[in-house]
Amino acid sequence: MINLFEILKKTNNFGTWKTSRSSNDSDIPVTNSKKYFPKYDNQNIYWIESSSANNNQESIMMLNSQNEVKNLTGEKYNVRSKVHEYGGIAYAVDNGRVFFINHTDQNIYLIEDEKIHQITKHSNLRIGDIEIFNDHLYFIVEDHSRASQNYPDNYIGLLNIKYPLEIKKIVEGCSFYSNPKISKDGKKLLWLQWDLPYMPWEASELFVGDIESDGSILLKDKVDGGIGSSIFQPEWKNDRSILYIKESGDKGQLFHYHRDKVCLAMETPIDLLRPLWILGLTSYKVIRDDLVLACGWDKGFMKFILIDILKKNFTELDFGVITDDLCITDKHILMAGSLDKFSNQIFYVEKKYLEANIQKPLEIAHKRVKITAVNKSYITHFLPTKSIFNSPPLIIKVHSGPTAHSHKGFSPEREYWTEKGFGVVEIDYRGSTSYGIKFRRSLDGEWGIYDTEDVLDVIKYIINENIYDQDKLILKGSSAGGFTLLNVLSESSMINCACCYYAVSDLQDLLSHTHKFESGYTKTLLGEDNIRKLENTLFESRSPICKIDNIKTPIIFFQGLNDNVVPPHQTEKLFKNLNNNGINAEIYLFQNEGHGFRGKKTIEQCLKLEEKFYMKNLDLERIRL
Repeated sequence: MINLFEILKKTNNFGTWKTSRSSNDSDIPVTNSKKYFPKYDNQNIYWIESSSANNNQESIMMLNSQNEVKNLTGEKYNVRSKVHEYGGIAYAVDNGRVFFINHTDQNIYLIEDEKIHQITKHSNLRIGDIEIFNDHLYFIVEDHSRASQNYPDNYIGLLNIKYPLEIKKIVEGCSFYSNPKISKDGKKLLWLQWDLPYMPWEASELFVGDIESDGSILLKDKVDGGIGSSIFQPEWKNDRSILYIKESGDKGQLFHYHRDKVCLAMETPIDLLRPLWILGLTSYKVIRDDLVLACGWDKGFMKFILIDILKKNFTELDFGVITDDLCITDKHILMAGSLDKFSNQIFYVEKKYLEANIQKPLEIAHKRVKITAVNKSYITHFLPTKSIFNSPPLIIKVHSGPTAHSHKGFSPEREYWTEKGFGVVEIDYRGSTSYGIKFRRSLDGEWGIYDTEDVLDVIKYIINENIYDQDKLILKGSSAGGFTLLNVLSESSMINCACCYYAVSDLQDLLSHTHKFESGYTKTLLGEDNIRKLENTLFESRSPICKIDNIKTPIIFFQGLNDNVVPPHQTEKLFKNLNNNGINAEIYLFQNEGHGFRGKKTIEQCLKLEEKFYMKNLDLERIRL
């Protein structure tokens, strides 16, 4: 772990990233490890760590009270959930026991006394978000056992580890569930649920139920939420009080439920909501009964605040960390995330320092990126760190999602390109998160239009700024970012070269073939009223595959054949059509990759192929210094 207060002294030590040297190519970047989902139990700190040396296999690591680090799952197990395709938190700890989900079979395993035991034996379930109370495990289940169904069944499951052969359905009937949390006295369970066609950030509900002696739920009551209201990260403050984040104006704010009453705990200047793409994300943690540490977004920047719930005030903490998960120990605040010089590590601050300085702003020395507004969107610009070309080429990157945002922390991939002499501009177009709820929702009904307009505006802005050679502009995007990229290329010839990872290109086909979690997402992005009124003409006008004849730009495609989000045949069809049109296009398919590449060899190969494609199509050797 990395002490935030010691960062300036340790910038060349553990936690930093450098351009590592591959045996085959000395310029390929490798992130040694990624650490996330920290947990604390019995004086031990746990986390998930994926290692590039082992194809990003995910292991449970433990730091004990003697400062010894142990790998608890070794090379045999890969700790990862497949729920909603994107997974998320896949382990839980309780009084020295560690329960985890093995990626290959999605069964639950127990680590106890340094031995690993298989607890469940099923073949058609996916499990995630485990919660423990005594011998009862509560978790999210995605049941694929009825193969004839279009979609799996989702429910909250209960397992008594003394009788592990039977998983009992205790909450069912809704499309999706998340965040099962047990009160400390074990008498109540809370959870989130939502129905199709909505995503959890569009319409979710918070429920609480009474737990019977056998672990089942007898009575359940709705606390808050509904259509048009997003609830995020419910937590027990104590046995009878619940904290959670809910939309309020243009931000997600902290709310408090106590004695059947809901009230705003504290109005803050930051947006605490996060899109629940993966299970287990957090924006706050309770330090003590009156004190909450929260992190959220303000105009593209992540900020931390310390909230005194009783006094109704807060203190700003300028840590500079961009985090997806927080954890409280008896002495420390743990943050899993990135800083300007660190990628995917775990940082810590001592609790006593925060509690003693609650009235004073706290700053950690770090370098903050600059965000520039370009018409209706925002960009971050990273200059080349080495002078390699006469006039540097520029990679313009469009993030995926589209309900997401560009990464503001340290990025090994970005560092790779800037060290190669490329500039990088990353775009937050309308619909991106981290700029408020109104900005996020501005893309609803307009996907394929507003995002395309915003990227075109950024390209024009870059050309007018005259920093880069306008004949050396590269556009890069993946998934929804690839969708926007292709629409941009169909409308403009300003881009000279493009790189596309597992892009959406056929919206009608996507509706027919995508997985359950996102099966209603496209309807929100295109607008249900638009779909009803325009039907097929809407899909044709927004789908890049229908405008493929307009694309004249050289493109390199990368696609995983195990992709359950974007059907691989979409990328194959794009390539075939461009090739038939005489456009310079390349395609690379990867048998064991899904939506988002994980294998070290795959990532390295793609970067080499990208660079080779850019060098050839932009004639970069000619302008090398």
